[in-house]
Amino acid sequence: MLNFRALFRALRKDSGGNAILLVAMGLPALIGASGLAVDVAQWYMWKNELQYAADQAAIAGAWARTDTTTQDNYVARARQEFTANLSSTSSIASTPAVSLTTISSTAVNAVAVTASATRTLPFSGFVMSRGVTVSVSAAATFAAGQAYTSCILATDPTASGSVTISGTSTLTAGCGIASLSTSASSIVVNGNPDIDAGWVISKGGIDDWFNLNAHTEVHEYLSGLYDPFASLTPPTNTTPRTYSCQPATTTTKASVSETTTIAYKYYMGKNQNDALKNSAVNYSGAKVGTTSTTSETSKTVSNGTVAGSSSSSYDTKTLVEDHGNSSNNVFEVKTTTTATTYSNVVVSSTPAQATVLAGTYSGGFKVSCTTVLNGGVYVIDGGGVDIDGQNDVTGAGVMFVLKNGAYIKINGGSSVTLTAMNTTQLTALGLSSTTAAGLDGMLVFEDRNSSGSNKTNINGNSSTVLNGTLYFPVSTVDFGGTATVTSRCLMIAANKIKIAGTANMSTFCPPGMSTTTNVSGATPGVKLVA
Repeated sequence: MLNFRALFRALRKDSGGNAILLVAMGLPALIGASGLAVDVAQWYMWKNELQYAADQAAIAGAWARTDTTTQDNYVARARQEFTANLSSTSSIASTPAVSLTTISSTAVNAVAVTASATRTLPFSGFVMSRGVTVSVSAAATFAAGQAYTSCILATDPTASGSVTISGTSTLTAGCGIASLSTSASSIVVNGNPDIDAGWVISKGGIDDWFNLNAHTEVHEYLSGLYDPFASLTPPTNTTPRTYSCQPATTTTKASVSETTTIAYKYYMGKNQNDALKNSAVNYSGAKVGTTSTTSETSKTVSNGTVAGSSSSSYDTKTLVEDHGNSSNNVFEVKTTTTATTYSNVVVSSTPAQATVLAGTYSGGFKVSCTTVLNGGVYVIDGGGVDIDGQNDVTGAGVMFVLKNGAYIKINGGSSVTLTAMNTTQLTALGLSSTTAAGLDGMLVFEDRNSSGSNKTNINGNSSTVLNGTLYFPVSTVDFGGTATVTSRCLMIAANKIKIAGTANMSTFCPPGMSTTTNVSGATPGVKLVA
């Protein structure tokens, strides 16, 4: 024992070979750390590949759910995409579990994917005596595509203030405002209007006023917006026409009762003058007098006639017995008396009136009297249709085609009722069924080759009825006042639209109807959320 103790004391004091000893003692830890690092790198590589595959699978399954033709195949579509994105783990990955779920919604709106891969690696397998499983999950929401309609559409592709709403105007129709301009200030609000448009959509930016003040959906920088009338061509009508007013007329009508009395008297004498100096005599051949009455209601009578009665009479004198120069010649005097009674006298006045026919109006026309527009296509070649003052204007089944800078101007004070042509009326003009269907409901169509005008102004009142679409692809429309509808929805589509402070629109469609003209495609939405 004393020898062993001496040996260990000698070894303790000896410093030779310490490094080898320390390395030998730390070698297991060094090898273990290296093996673990290699295995962890493998696990991270599996995790990344599996996660990417699961993400793509969830997105693919969600897209499948947005289409009715593929929505039942979402599982197969997700698994197909999962497999397509595997490389290193293709032989060890499990078949992914694919299911529908709910995320931030009350209805099923997402596809969830879970998957794993298991493999025994040299180091971890030696230590744990089993393989390691790496698991991943992903989820993607889906939403069916929504196509937007709009009753106000600005078509300028780049203008700032393509739609400008100012003052205290009121727009509470809830049928949409849209702009095709990509400008950051595509739709602008100036002032303090009252707006509840339902939705406001634009290819560009939308004034923050809507987010702060209106109960309205706001979708800015939205793709897929378009001009629904861009492919249409306006019809034509080359028949030359002019506008003129017929003079005013006055008509009086009354209930008329006429009583006619016929009486006979007889006189004797050499001649008529001599006989009439004598008193009437009894005559054996005397005729019996008569009385008759006729009545007529709503009979046209002379202007100036008033309720009351009038009478008139006249005599006829006839020789009925001729005895030569005898004083016994007999003369007959027939007296006819007519008494006329007027009642229910009605005086009606027809103002100056123009009955206008469809055709081409060079230089347009200014409405200067009550005007009735017959159905058809009215080509306004330059100038404009100027409806001003207190004159009534009606037109059913009409379309105005504006050329060479022509415009439409409707001022308050007028009573205006205009209704667009329908498919049947357009087909009757010789248009194909496809063309007629595209132009159905088009009340005003500005030719794209027109130079446009800054005079287009719609400043209506409660008596302004506009049934149809007003399409001005070249011009700016100033819209003020109000307008009503009775049979068709009103849509205003123009290059730029200015809605003034006096505008007050609470409806663009008759009761029971809604705007059906789409201004955007139905683009579904998919979003990876987990």
